Amino acid sequence: MGKKTVIISSVVIIAVFAIFFCVVLFAGNINTRSGKYRSIFLTGNETWDEVKEILKKDSLLYSETSFDMALGMIGRDKYPQCGRFDMEPGLGNRDFINRVAYGLANKTPLEIRLARYTTKVAAGLSRQLLADSASIYDYLMQDSVLDSYGLEAKNSLAMFVRFKDRIRWCASPEEVAACIRRNYDRFWTSDRLAKAKACGLTPAEVHVLASIVEEETNNNEDRRMVAGVYMNRLKRGMPLQACPTARYAAGDFTLDRILAKHTRIDSEYNTYRNKGLPPGPIRIPTDASMDAVLNFVRHDYLYFCANPDFSGTHVYSRTFSQHRKVAAQYRRELDKRGIR
Repeated sequence: MGKKTVIISSVVIIAVFAIFFCVVLFAGNINTRSGKYRSIFLTGNETWDEVKEILKKDSLLYSETSFDMALGMIGRDKYPQCGRFDMEPGLGNRDFINRVAYGLANKTPLEIRLARYTTKVAAGLSRQLLADSASIYDYLMQDSVLDSYGLEAKNSLAMFVRFKDRIRWCASPEEVAACIRRNYDRFWTSDRLAKAKACGLTPAEVHVLASIVEEETNNNEDRRMVAGVYMNRLKRGMPLQACPTARYAAGDFTLDRILAKHTRIDSEYNTYRNKGLPPGPIRIPTDASMDAVLNFVRHDYLYFCANPDFSGTHVYSRTFSQHRKVAAQYRRELDKRGIR
C-alpha cells in the first residue's frame, strides 16, 4: 500500500470518527416535541442513569445509545446538580450534560396569591420549589425574620404581598425569605410608607384593613369608599362590624350571608365583638386593595350595605336609621334570590 493511500485512509478514518464524535455530542438528541421548551427538575441526588430514565419516561430522548456514548465521553466523572433545567428544541447531548453537570439551571416561577394563613403560604411555596413547607414556615417564623418586619406570629401574614417572581428551584428557605422581602420592599416604597403614616397606620395595619376591604367588594373605586368608612369608625372608636371578619371567625369562607349567630362568635378576629382592627390580616390583599386603603376617600359616612341591585357596589349612609332601611331592602332581595 502506497504512502499516499495510507494518508488518505487515515484522513478518512479520522474524519469518520470526527463526524461520529460530533454527531454524538452536538446533534440534537432532546425530543421536546412540537418545537416547545421542556423542563426537568433534579434534586442533585440522581445518578446519570436515573437522569436518563427521567428523560426516557417523558419520551425526551431520540437516541438512548448516543446519550450513553456522550456520557462515556464527557459525563461519567461529573455529577448531576440540583435545579430546573430547561431544554430547547435541538439541544444536543454535550450541552445538556454540561448544563446538568455544572448546575446551569434555570430559575423557576414563584408566585404568592390568595392565602389566609402563613402555613398555607408555606405550603403553596413548597409546591413550587424543592424545599418542604415545614422548613419554609419554620424559617419565616423565626423571631429575627418577624422582627425585621415589625411583626409577631399572630400577624405574620402581613409580611406577604402578592407577587410573581423567579427563583432557583433548589432555593433554600433563606433564599425564599429574601425573595419575599424583596417583593415586600418593592410594594412598600417611601411614598406608600409616607401615606400609611399620614393615615395613622403601620404597614401591618394597612395589610389588615386592606384584607377586610378586599372581601367587601371587587370594585377598586368602591374599595376606597369602604376604606373611608372603616377609617371613620376607627377614629371614632366604633367597632368595624365587618362581615368578612365574622366569616373568618366562623372558618367557613363559603358563607354568602352573615347571620346574627356569626356576629356572636367569640374570636379576636370578629369585629362585631371587638373594637379596632383584628390582630392580623384575614387574607393576603392585592396591591390594589392596599392602595385603596392608602388612598381612601375622605367622607363622613359611617355605614355601608351591599347595593340591593346586586351591582357589586355599596350604598353609604351617615346614620344608622338610613343604613337600616338599605339593609332591610338588601335582606329582602337575598330572600327573594334564595340566598340563605
